[in-house]
Amino acid sequence: FALEDIPAGSYVFAEDLAASLALSDDSIANLENNVKIVGKGTAPLIENFLEYIEEHSHESMADGSSTNYVEVGATALMRVTNDTEEANVGKWMPPHPSGKIPVYSPVYERHMHSFDVFLVASKDIKKGDEVVKLAW
Repeated sequence: FALEDIPAGSYVFAEDLAASLALSDDSIANLENNVKIVGKGTAPLIENFLEYIEEHSHESMADGSSTNYVEVGATALMRVTNDTEEANVGKWMPPHPSGKIPVYSPVYERHMHSFDVFLVASKDIKKGDEVVKLAW
């Protein structure tokens, strides 16, 4: 819940999101393979970590990057919705007028990591309101 008024467009939990863990698809596949080794027992720590990754990560918007960002701060505790009307927090990157990211754009290339990680208030949030993020 918001501890103060948050105007639309303001960053939300920027410090927490900046600490997101970046994992490649290959790293996640290696972790998954480690728990499949026959005859070696179980690996509950890795299994729990994989469950956390599944629940609290999202893929980069950059085609072909194979990067996943795992939220490790307070944003991992926020309620998530697919309903744009209910959500009051969303991706920092505004939608491109064409509806998709251009094949090549120096602006998008320069800011892609920030677009992949940071969230902003999508509408004014009053003190005491629940902070609900739109699913990545």
